[in-house]
Amino acid sequence: MGVRVRIKLRYKSREVITSALVNTGYEGITPEIHLPLALARRLGYSFENVRIERYVVVGGEVNVLRLGQVYITLDVEGFNRDVLANVICTPGEYEVIVNDVLAEELGIEIVAPRRGLWRIKGEGGVRESAEPMFWLE
Repeated sequence: MGVRVRIKLRYKSREVITSALVNTGYEGITPEIHLPLALARRLGYSFENVRIERYVVVGGEVNVLRLGQVYITLDVEGFNRDVLANVICTPGEYEVIVNDVLAEELGIEIVAPRRGLWRIKGEGGVRESAEPMFWLE
């Protein structure tokens, strides 16, 4: 199943709420989020003069588009901490994916990954994963 959380993305004057897969295998040194092309377009990102980079992933390498930054917060009542994250986009991937650094910055603690259970750091109970959302063109 995996752990998915509801997040709010804010870019310029646009805001979108979606679910995001928390992927601790998506390692980084800064907070980073993968946005599908359709969602990036909805938020208003420009694809002109975009940087293309090679990422090493399980099974090989992929080209990613580096789009800029976005503000992210958990869509949880009483949670209001914004985290600024770098945005990448991989054509052909349709789900929002949060890297390990961003998950930690948001205070996400994975309790039971197979069952999709998680909590916010310092919370006593556990939360269930959000339903996946796929952003198709």
